[in-house]
Amino acid sequence: MKKGFNGKSLLWIILIVTFCGITLDIYNHSPGGNVFKGLSNFKFFTLQANALILIYSFTALFLKKLSDREFFKKALGPITSYIMLTGFVYLIILEPIYELYGMERLSSTLLHYISPPLMFIYWIYTEKRRYSYDEFLSWMTYPMIFMVWGLFRAIVLGDYLYPFFDTSLYGVYVSIYLFLVSVGFSCMILLFIFINNNYLTNKRRTKKS
Repeated sequence: MKKGFNGKSLLWIILIVTFCGITLDIYNHSPGGNVFKGLSNFKFFTLQANALILIYSFTALFLKKLSDREFFKKALGPITSYIMLTGFVYLIILEPIYELYGMERLSSTLLHYISPPLMFIYWIYTEKRRYSYDEFLSWMTYPMIFMVWGLFRAIVLGDYLYPFFDTSLYGVYVSIYLFLVSVGFSCMILLFIFINNNYLTNKRRTKKS
């Protein structure tokens, strides 16, 4: 970690940003005060990814014993890659088709444009663990489960989480879109592992030697 960089302060900012973004999103989608309706928005990857960041930052700040566990240390890379892809997918695919105003625009900005770069900066400066390409499949588990679950909702419930899940419009061609999303996740994960191995851990090891 660079001298003068306070990871704890950044974690506090991440905690506040994700909490405010998630809370606003729930409020915006709770018509007539129906909070359960708002909570149903956790079916979307954006809220799930931001919730993972919220849980991570809270744990790192307040649950020292748990944050020292090996499984927790291994979580930083995957959840950072998930939130970064969330931002990219929204910017490239979803932003052009959604018109948001007021509080909805604010919550979307917090969840899609502020929390991803904040988490990326935290990852850049605080990750000490060296990754292995063998971790690729474990990192991909959650995105693949989400896509299978999204496809199930589309086919069985007629609930299309995102336009590329719309089986009524695209039919079997949905598989092409999902394949491209899988490629996106794969590229993001491999990029994170590559950066970690070639620019982060190696650089820190050189400084120590």
